[in-house]
Order: sequence, then C-alpha cells, then structure tokens
Amino acid sequence: MALLCTLLPSRLALSSSVRAAAANAAAARSWSTTHRRRLSSTAALRETFRVQDEEDFKDKVMKSAEPVIVDFTATWCGPCKILGPRYGAAGESWSDESSFCFFCRLDAAVTATEGKVHLALVDIDDLSDLALDHGVQAVPTVLGVKDGKVVDKFVGLVEEDKLEAFVNKLKG
Repeated sequence: MALLCTLLPSRLALSSSVRAAAANAAAARSWSTTHRRRLSSTAALRETFRVQDEEDFKDKVMKSAEPVIVDFTATWCGPCKILGPRYGAAGESWSDESSFCFFCRLDAAVTATEGKVHLALVDIDDLSDLALDHGVQAVPTVLGVKDGKVVDKFVGLVEEDKLEAFVNKLKG
C-alpha cells in the first residue's frame, strides 16, 4: 500500500499509516536534536533546488539539459517529509534534521548520480496551479522529466529498489 496524503476539496484525508509516518518523523526530529551534525556545502545543494514560480519551473526543469526529478510536496504532508530533503526556513541550507538519512531518500538518490540528475522541489501550497497542470492529486507525487517531457511518475512512498530504478531510468 502506497503511503500518501490525498488532496480533497479543503480537507486532508490522513490514513492511519500517514499518521504513523508523521509520528516516526517527529521521533526522528527528536533524535536529530540530540545527535546533531554540521553539514557543509556539497554538490547536493547544487543538484537540489526549490522551484520559486512557473517561470522558474520552465527554465530549470523543462529546459534542463539534465534529467530532473520533480517532487511535488507540502509542508503538512508526513510522507513528503520522509521522502524529500529537509531545508531550513530560507531553503538555502540543510536543517539539522537532514543528518538523519531517513529524511533524504530522494536527495541521496540524486546525489549518487554525481550531477547526472537534479531534484526540483515544488510546494503545492505555493504553486497550486503548477501542481494541477501536472495532474497532482496526492502528495508526494514525483515526476521524472527528461528533455522537457515527463517520462516516469510515482505517487506516495516507494521501496528503495523502485526508487533506484526510477532514478536509473532517468539517467540512462
């Protein structure tokens, strides 16, 4: 069963598995508070970026020479916190929570490609029209974009081997 948050008109339907994921995320944050590590700037910061507006999406995703994984996410979505990387308030640096790798599955997969694939984060609350344009009905929704076309997609959390196959399909 896929773990995801379903979007309903002005309501969020959370399954018990989503609530459990949110509880696990809270426990991980507590763990990271007591086990802090400082992270330096690395290639991951250059490969991962937050989409600011529709023009930014067109320039950095649709016109990109490299394949891009697009993570449609929301701050209130528990599974999104499990799948995606964690940023500080300004989105410029990693928060301390990112030291716990459970939170950075997509980012770790992208970093492993050594610059061959990039990761774009799209907050559906900030860019709802963009999410609707790409058929996002639940979060997390992850698209694989290559040469300006969506070549693959998954919704919810996926197993590590499926995530690896998704990334390899893009870079191959």
